[in-house]
Amino acid sequence: MYRYEFAPLANERLDKLARRNPQQARAILRKIRWLAEHADEIAHQPIKGSPYFSLHSGSYRIPYHLDPVNRVIRIEDIAQHDAAYDRINRLRD
Repeated sequence: MYRYEFAPLANERLDKLARRNPQQARAILRKIRWLAEHADEIAHQPIKGSPYFSLHSGSYRIPYHLDPVNRVIRIEDIAQHDAAYDRINRLRD
């Protein structure tokens, strides 16, 4: 099993979402835990032109970095589809 950690932006976004829509925030956390438990078994979906992968939870996208050596998943952001990818594109520019 991998452990997971949140980048400051992802942590902030999850906190805001938890206040606005606790059910959606819980669903996202369940999905992240599932990813940590099954990271060795799944094909990770790379984000084109980026060092990140993408996890989907409803209409939300969760860009993450996978470190197989240290067995860590770093959640970079949690946002609606377009906003998440726009921020990732800005990070790589």
